[in-house]
Amino acid sequence: MKKFILVLLTALLFAPALSAGDFDDKGLLTGWRFFPLQLDAGLVKSRKLVDEETNTFISVGLLLLEQKSAVLSVALLANRLQNNYGIQLPLFLGSVTDNNYGISFGWDNFSKKCYGIQLGVLNHCFAGEKIEPQHERWQFLGMNIADRVYLGVVNISDKLQIGLCNLSPGNAFQIGLLNYNARSFIPWCPVINFDMGNETKPSAKEDGQKKETSKR
Repeated sequence: MKKFILVLLTALLFAPALSAGDFDDKGLLTGWRFFPLQLDAGLVKSRKLVDEETNTFISVGLLLLEQKSAVLSVALLANRLQNNYGIQLPLFLGSVTDNNYGISFGWDNFSKKCYGIQLGVLNHCFAGEKIEPQHERWQFLGMNIADRVYLGVVNISDKLQIGLCNLSPGNAFQIGLLNYNARSFIPWCPVINFDMGNETKPSAKEDGQKKETSKR
């Protein structure tokens, strides 16, 4: 059990670190804009069939997979794409993509822009960047951090939340064991909670800043 927990924590920390970005490693067949198949040994430079910057239909990675785009991508450890147009499946760790238009599976899923679905233990889309509402759609299972609809154990958003524990700064309708809504008359409420138009009080720090500004 201890080994399983260690592996899980490693997965949750490791997958988001593979931020999607440049794909410039060359393969045995180079210069193709599109090739139907990519075979990538993973972790070893240039041990792949085509260039990383090539758009593919099916991409298979022995350990790690790094590819510009794929409709079906499978890897043993981590799956890293610039554009996912179909199914992104790592068998062990997680999925990383700049633009997810399909379905991403994994322990840990990270998308800069998610127009599709993320299914995993931890689904998130911010790495120090502001979450754009139009970029977030559906996330299921585990801990979800997005902007539309959440179904999971812990949900953090401002729309519809269904889970064990739901947290929202306001505007969300929540169904769960424990719900926190900052704009509700009863912020902490079991079963159901929602925005009741209650104004949130500014923090002491914010209040002090306002007083200093008014004095000036």
